[in-house]
Amino acid sequence: MDDRRTNTAIGLLIFCATGVLAFTVAGGLLVYRSTQNFLETSKWLEHTHNVLEALQGETARVDRIDTRLQLFQANHAEETLRSATGAIVSMNAGTMRIQELVKDNPSQSAHARELGGVVDALSRAVDPSLRQGVLPEAELRNCRNVLSRMQTEERGLLEERTALSQQALVRPLLGGAAYLGISLVAWIVLFSALIRDALRQRLFERRLSEANGTLATTVDALGDRVREAILLKSARDELQLCVSTEQAYACSARHMQQFLPESSGAILAINNSRTLMVPTAEWNEPGKLAADGFEVQACCGLRTGRPRWRKVGESELHCTHFGGTPPENYLCIPLSALGETLGVAFVSVPNKAVAELAAARLPLLYEMVELAAMAIAGLNLRARLENQSIRDRLTGLFNRHFLEIALEREIQRSTRNGASMAVLMLDVDHFKSFNDRFGHEAGDLILRELAECLRSTVRSEDVVCRYGGEEFVLLLPEITLELALEAAERLRNRVEELRLTYRGETLQQISISVGVSIFPQASRDSGELLRMADVAMYHAKKSGRNQVKMFAQ
Repeated sequence: MDDRRTNTAIGLLIFCATGVLAFTVAGGLLVYRSTQNFLETSKWLEHTHNVLEALQGETARVDRIDTRLQLFQANHAEETLRSATGAIVSMNAGTMRIQELVKDNPSQSAHARELGGVVDALSRAVDPSLRQGVLPEAELRNCRNVLSRMQTEERGLLEERTALSQQALVRPLLGGAAYLGISLVAWIVLFSALIRDALRQRLFERRLSEANGTLATTVDALGDRVREAILLKSARDELQLCVSTEQAYACSARHMQQFLPESSGAILAINNSRTLMVPTAEWNEPGKLAADGFEVQACCGLRTGRPRWRKVGESELHCTHFGGTPPENYLCIPLSALGETLGVAFVSVPNKAVAELAAARLPLLYEMVELAAMAIAGLNLRARLENQSIRDRLTGLFNRHFLEIALEREIQRSTRNGASMAVLMLDVDHFKSFNDRFGHEAGDLILRELAECLRSTVRSEDVVCRYGGEEFVLLLPEITLELALEAAERLRNRVEELRLTYRGETLQQISISVGVSIFPQASRDSGELLRMADVAMYHAKKSGRNQVKMFAQ
């Protein structure tokens, strides 16, 4: 800021100095031009006076010639005639001088030539006329007329040039006054700028002194912001490492405690039925929340869908999700992402110092809750997508894609352990005719019940998959051939015992045909094992259905 002000002052000084120099040069040029114009006008004015003086002299000579000629006519004195003749000679010389003076004026030059002609005519007419006793009045009159016209025109020029001379005299005065005024204004502006800059510099120094007093506080605040940013980045990085919602809830609670060390609280998640909020993670033993969870409508923050801070004297209404006496100050911040409410963060504020810290870090808490909500929503979405990618939508069993992966994995594990594994493929007998008779909805019911029967009959480590349509495949790891056949018979008997009803009507008895292949005796290839179990199943169908067959070469 100081450098910028200094640069501004220097620039203003340079500008003013340049302006003063420009005005000085312009003033000098103006004075020079005005002086030149005045001298030029004065010269032409003097020239006009000379022309008028010469014309007046010629007029006087004409009068003397007229007088001498009249006197000669009266006394016939030769001396008088010679005087008149000498005046005519002088008039010729004066005429030539006038021609020289007015050669720059075309109009006066023409008059001067005309004057020369009439003077020559007068010179020639003097002696003969006088000898005859007649005065050359016509020639004298012509001389006077020409001289009168020339004097009239020259007086007009005199008036015009006198006016120009006065203008040339006034213009330098006006220019000088203007130059002086502009120079004064420039100097006033310059010194005003210097004074203003000095005042601004003093004001800036005072403000800088005041700013130095608050700089330490600002630095501390920036330090707090940096620490908060580090905490938030740590929370974001750790949330990205979570692979389950339980980890995400625990991570969120741990970082909420770091943001508000002396507070207590909990992160609660909404249950599958979306009716209750269940505690998932806590810090510093909040203790006052309902232990088994609470209804969604019990929290004011969840009802409004916005963060709510219950403060004494500002928001007296309490939430109803406490197991005992509620605290005086607390925060309820809903966890929502992707348009779905996931839970709520409850923060209890025990004293004024923690309340002030919470108020200062409220945007940070909101951002932390938002990060947690996005991470939890992402984990939920990933879990749903993973489940949809490996589960059959109708029965909930693993699908064919998962079967291929699981079969390869079990073959490798059996190979490492040196154990055998059985592959069972089963099919519902006469399922198409059953569908045609009772409808597809009843067929779907049979498939769901059959899937549940298979899940409840096999071991926990066994894998049950829907292979396609009414066909199912079971992987039984670490089992002998005899036990595999016993398990297949057990499955067939359990299915045969099923009694199903649909829309109040008892459905006909169902049965299954089962084919069995064994690893590694039958084959070590996954595709071959499935094909052998399929061949054995079709052999069971051709042999009368509702039976178990093992693949044999």
